[in-house]
Amino acid sequence: MAGNYSAKIQAILASSGHLSNAVGYSEKLVPNFERDNAEYDGWWGEEGSDDLFANQVGEQVRKEQEDVIATTNAITMGFMALVDAVAGEAANVQKPQDLAMEDIQTHSAESESKR
Repeated sequence: MAGNYSAKIQAILASSGHLSNAVGYSEKLVPNFERDNAEYDGWWGEEGSDDLFANQVGEQVRKEQEDVIATTNAITMGFMALVDAVAGEAANVQKPQDLAMEDIQTHSAESESKR
């Protein structure tokens, strides 16, 4: 219907809950990555020795690990911002509905008193 607006606040809040779950999973990624990665630390050999491969690869491995952690943290922050935005949107939708209901109740009470 043209000119009409409706929103299901509970559906908006429910979607925010699903996003919050994603944040929870995302927050576990870095600690899990670091724990699992520690098991393979030094797989490339002994750096600082005559091990040419280890001397070349060690720094690259650490850089890539840092990049994975930074990317994962950025994704987590993005999820958190999205949760806040969706929850804020629910509040923005709820407020006009609450005000409209208050106005309806006020006008109904005024109508009743005039009878």
